[in-house]
Amino acid sequence: MKRILPLTLLVLLIIPGSLCARWIKDKVVIPVEATGPVTFSHYNHLEAVGRNCPTCHNEVFHIVTSKNPDVTMADMEKGKACGFCHNGERAFSVKEDCGSCHPTRDLRLTNDTAPAFFPHSVHTEMYGCSECHPDLFIPDQKKNPAFTMDQMGEGEACGACHDGDTAFAVSENCSACHPTEDIKTETDAGPATFPHSVHTEMYGCDECHSGIFAPDRKANPAFTMDQMSEGEACGACHDGDTAFSVNDNCDSCHEM
Repeated sequence: MKRILPLTLLVLLIIPGSLCARWIKDKVVIPVEATGPVTFSHYNHLEAVGRNCPTCHNEVFHIVTSKNPDVTMADMEKGKACGFCHNGERAFSVKEDCGSCHPTRDLRLTNDTAPAFFPHSVHTEMYGCSECHPDLFIPDQKKNPAFTMDQMGEGEACGACHDGDTAFAVSENCSACHPTEDIKTETDAGPATFPHSVHTEMYGCDECHSGIFAPDRKANPAFTMDQMSEGEACGACHDGDTAFSVNDNCDSCHEM
């Protein structure tokens, strides 16, 4: 009987924790202004700590969410909140492997010239987050100022790496960031199609932009065929020498 009593007490202590672990909510979404929401998985952590809820509650986190204060990454690096375990010894440090908690996404940036596409996934495969954040870019996208291509050419923003040495220069390979598309224009002679892909296979972007056409399509005036015949717009190349003349081969551009 004396042996049964301690065993009974042990079971009574273990069962409630296991039952609670089974019925708690798995995903907890934590709003983070700078980087976007962070999703915390209870189940992943319960497996890691042997379903022992008191590992975190209430010493590290109060079980009542509203009673937990806001903490910064600097606080975590000092051992608070997630940093209690994520210290580089018990679990990966809060200073590394950012994408495990802060999911990144590819960004599409609008500007006055052409939309720019930033592939986060390509960069995070090669570099750590701290190589860009926060020195080059603030993690909260809305807090970053707009940069011009001239500023990037001087080493700011993307130009810090895209300098022609570390990575291709911002003055070349434009379509790697600014995806081009074929342009369809309504004219008095019927729809005209400009095949960007055909031209970018033969020429660099700077051969047309910004000398002949502004990259921002809306900033370009309408041109007549007479103006093109005099060497403006498409006529700068389509002069019968560099490429077929705008005066012939009409169905190459206009749907007849």
